[in-house]
Amino acid sequence: MLNSFSTVMGIPVAGYSILSLASGTAGVAASGTGEVHVEQSMIDPAIIFNRHWISSTFHSVGGHHFIVVIMSLIIIAALAAFLAYCSRDLKVRRISAGQNFLELIYESLDGYVVSMMGPAGRKFLVLIGSLFIYILLSNYLGLVPGMEAPTANLNTTLALALVTFFSIHYYGLKTQGLKYLKHFAGDVWWLAPLMIPIHVIGELARPLSLSIRLFGNIRGEDIAICILFFLGVKAYFPFFHTPMLFLACFSCLIQALVFTMLSMAYISGALPHEEHDEEGGRGDDDKHKGAHK
Repeated sequence: MLNSFSTVMGIPVAGYSILSLASGTAGVAASGTGEVHVEQSMIDPAIIFNRHWISSTFHSVGGHHFIVVIMSLIIIAALAAFLAYCSRDLKVRRISAGQNFLELIYESLDGYVVSMMGPAGRKFLVLIGSLFIYILLSNYLGLVPGMEAPTANLNTTLALALVTFFSIHYYGLKTQGLKYLKHFAGDVWWLAPLMIPIHVIGELARPLSLSIRLFGNIRGEDIAICILFFLGVKAYFPFFHTPMLFLACFSCLIQALVFTMLSMAYISGALPHEEHDEEGGRGDDDKHKGAHK
């Protein structure tokens, strides 16, 4: 797969494919007419090893896009094994290092959700925490040589955005009933014919922006790392891409935070305001009682 690219860059392939090149035909084979067969290639931050077997084996269910499913299964299997190992012997005293680490993660996620949504947000901890952990691990997986970030594929990010989209309206209808649909019409009834299309377009734009933002940032940094790596190899400086790797480590965390923060903001907007006020008031009362004690 790297024959054309290695010829241009002067990099030997040595039997392995470092990049998957999506190529197309843009010419005719030379047959004594002076016409040359031209191959147009595009850099693709794919797994290092040859993945043609994936395209051929899973051609009926997406071909090379099935690599995203394989990467996601790796994350899920690794996370499930890690959780099973750390929670195999839960104790109240003399807790193990694994249990201590799990409790640290839980408390951090709980504080993160409560700081954004208030005490009422604890009921969404499982949803937001799962999204954050999966997105974070998916982003970092793309930085491991031989792997590809599932979030560098628009199919994955769109699926995650749709989870948030349906959660917004599910919890909105669950907590407010049909009254939730009233906000689409706005406060002024005679502006409803204008406001309803505007609100519908705004709601549909949410999953679109969530998915494209996450996909574009992760895909872009992966392509940038690939380009810098090959430029470094060409210049006999193989660690030329290292600063970009450190920047990508920070960017992966930021993208996971941005996605979940927006998800929490959207879900909070669908909840009744009375619930936020009551929870906030209870929290303030508890603080005052504690101070008096």
